[in-house]
Amino acid sequence: MVTMFKKVNAILILFIVIYSGGHLLEAEVLWQTDFNTASLLEWTIVDDIHGQKSDWHVYEGFLINTTNIGGKNRLGTHIVTGSADWRNYTMKSDIVSTDDDYIGILFRYRDEKNYYRFYVSGQNGTLFLEKRTDGKIVTLASAKEPLELCKMTFYASVHEDTIRVYINNRKYFEVTDNSHKMGKIGLMTCYNEGAYFDNVTVSTFHDVPVESECPKLEFWCGPYLQNVLGDSATIMWQTNLPANSCVEYGLSVKTIKRIEFNEDNRVHEVCLRNLERGQSYLYRVISDSLISDWHSFKTMKADTEKFRFILYSDSQNNFIVHSKIASEIVKYQPDFIVSAGDLAHGGRRSDWATEFFLPMREVLKNTPIYVSVGNHSYGSPHFSEYFSFPEHNHETYYSMQIGNAYFIFLDNAKIDFPDKDYYTDIGMGSPQYNWLEKELGSASAQNADWLFVVAHVPCYSEFSTVTFNENVESFAPLYDRYNVDAVFSGHIHAYERGYSDGVYYIITGGAGGTLDHNRHKDIPEIQISQAGHHYCVVDISGRSLAFRQFSIDGALRDSFYIDKDD
Repeated sequence: MVTMFKKVNAILILFIVIYSGGHLLEAEVLWQTDFNTASLLEWTIVDDIHGQKSDWHVYEGFLINTTNIGGKNRLGTHIVTGSADWRNYTMKSDIVSTDDDYIGILFRYRDEKNYYRFYVSGQNGTLFLEKRTDGKIVTLASAKEPLELCKMTFYASVHEDTIRVYINNRKYFEVTDNSHKMGKIGLMTCYNEGAYFDNVTVSTFHDVPVESECPKLEFWCGPYLQNVLGDSATIMWQTNLPANSCVEYGLSVKTIKRIEFNEDNRVHEVCLRNLERGQSYLYRVISDSLISDWHSFKTMKADTEKFRFILYSDSQNNFIVHSKIASEIVKYQPDFIVSAGDLAHGGRRSDWATEFFLPMREVLKNTPIYVSVGNHSYGSPHFSEYFSFPEHNHETYYSMQIGNAYFIFLDNAKIDFPDKDYYTDIGMGSPQYNWLEKELGSASAQNADWLFVVAHVPCYSEFSTVTFNENVESFAPLYDRYNVDAVFSGHIHAYERGYSDGVYYIITGGAGGTLDHNRHKDIPEIQISQAGHHYCVVDISGRSLAFRQFSIDGALRDSFYIDKDD
């Protein structure tokens, strides 16, 4: 989480010291807040679109709007505060936008039809500096640029009739305009259901420090574990700049081995082979001058019949919720984690760290995760880039043996989006369908004590207004025919447990996405439907399975038990 300032409730006479161009400068802080209190008494909310209502609120030190309010002229909702007499000042706000629609800041705000605004859209890769005068919007400057980050710091510096705007200490526009000479400050969104604001400051300082031309090499996320399947393990991590890849590992600090690749990359992937089964290994990663702490992982024996895994899905959007769930996951010390997809809301952006890797950093450094692809990957290359898969010819669908269980991961987003060409075909007769039927009937799958399918889009749901007919008509009969024990899905942001023809159907889409609250139908295949953020714990012991589902605060909400020898 971004470093917080002390909350200030009134205009202050406070001075900050800033180093710029070899000189110490003093600037008066007029107002600031870090949202560490929940009160919005100083703020005025304006919803621009008739019949739509925003949901501005403070949660865990952030000012948040999680509604998709939006309309023409990129107007949605905004919230303002401050003094109408502020004239020459610099406004700063830290922003996290997990959605990739419009988000930004307002300044020299006179009323809801007269102000300046600076905002961006990650989806369209656009930046706008505009003025609104008597309700009419005029673009003062705009630019096309890919916006890969979820976390940004916005600045607007206004001095007389000069306006300068920045993101992350990079100046984007400087214009001259005197339509609005003074006014308040504000924050705005349009069609953005993942808007988080923090550390808003207004000061008399007019020169924003520019970004360094030589950024320092840093770990962006990781290390994190993949494919810890017995005699091998894959270590991955990401750096902000290209660097070499090196892993040191061993059963103890006295038996350390080293694997190094001198090719420079930002996404690093190193496979450790010929490991001893059922052993704990130490490891650390190195990229040029960067050296991580020592971490550990444990390999699994081939005949393992007792293990625990966490099941959850749809961690996109609300990184605060995901962080809370991650802190709960740690307590159960699972052997591995299964996610049914939608790890990041704007999957085409390269920044999956904000929503996924950073909230899970304490878990994934010691525990491998296996994921299915969801619709929010948008045909992005990042899913295959950020994870390592055993199937190199088709990485988005694959299978693996873990102990006495066989897992099949599918790429089935096209079931809900049949008109999208960037989703992999899964219909009857497609390469993926033929592969699935072959996998289900394989000796490995049929001889395993447990056979699981992980597919983002579910077969049955009471929370969805859509009926996933192709899943029901084409895939549910396969699951029945080949004795699948359970199908794990997400996509629906709720928890549902179903049972049909000997197969359990679990929807566990409550790890961060905007929640579904309303059941739209009652179907016989679903026995339990629950709204709310959650995660699941699955314990395998030989031919018995214990399933538990917990709320975000750790309260048990559902459970069932299977004993195949009973």
